[in-house]
Amino acid sequence: MFDYSFIDLDDTLFNTYIFKEDILECFARCGVTKEDYYDSYRQAVFGPVEGYFDYTFKKHADILRNLNYQIPDSTIDDLNNLLKKNYNDSQAEQFLLGIKKISHKLILLTAGEPELQKKKIDSTGLAKYFDQIEIIDGGKSQKIVAVAGQANKILFVNDNFKENIQLKHDLPYVLVIAKKHKVLWKEDNYQSIDLPYFDSLIEIKDYATRSL
Repeated sequence: MFDYSFIDLDDTLFNTYIFKEDILECFARCGVTKEDYYDSYRQAVFGPVEGYFDYTFKKHADILRNLNYQIPDSTIDDLNNLLKKNYNDSQAEQFLLGIKKISHKLILLTAGEPELQKKKIDSTGLAKYFDQIEIIDGGKSQKIVAVAGQANKILFVNDNFKENIQLKHDLPYVLVIAKKHKVLWKEDNYQSIDLPYFDSLIEIKDYATRSL
């Protein structure tokens, strides 16, 4: 059994890439170009330090307004209404049920602006599977140590290539498994480091089970 299993939200359980494309569609109705959307999204996501996250719909809209786009308040309402859709990975529930069987504690560990992250979590209906939910702006290694203490049988599942490298460097005793992000990271990225990665959550669950 793992003492703790820490599971990421964005692009692990929640299809954030599709969510971001739907955000683009909302802003595109206001005339926003793809180039300005992606540039403004990157500005809106990161706080003062890269790797720390601070995205809100209003922050993103205000950046676009500063580029002279007319973004009405009704667009913010449209963006909030996106979270009435189901962005869950199709295997998320089955995956969590499987990981619970091999873990004493199951922790959702997600980085982002707290209010928006909570709305995303609520939209998934998956909170019931977790013993604890931790929403932070960044620094996942520090949070794992704060939560797990001296435990050394720890699983961490996450899509973010850079975060996984950093966490394995900080906490080499943690089993870090990547869910392959098919858009943001290339196959060569994952092959360049000695960390297991898989296309699907069920493959991750099976690998984690075999590793015990």
